[in-house]
Amino acid sequence: MTISGDLGEAAMDWPPPGWVITFDMVDFDRGKPRFVGIGVVAGHPEPDPYLDRYRLPVRPLGPDHRPVPNWVGRSDIIEAVPPPGW
Repeated sequence: MTISGDLGEAAMDWPPPGWVITFDMVDFDRGKPRFVGIGVVAGHPEPDPYLDRYRLPVRPLGPDHRPVPNWVGRSDIIEAVPPPGW
């Protein structure tokens, strides 16, 4: 497993690629203060180019599911579960 930056043991706190996560975020475009989403981890944590933290790439569950943000922060993740058959 290759992780950008120097996460060290903190990398163990991030769900691995393929896991399903639920997350909450602020949705300013829709005028809603918060929403809960569900998506699949699409890669390993990477440094955020604008903030002093890491972020995790996310993709929708499938082509017919709601879109998700490209990235979530560790504090945005509510729950993480392995894919079926893990």
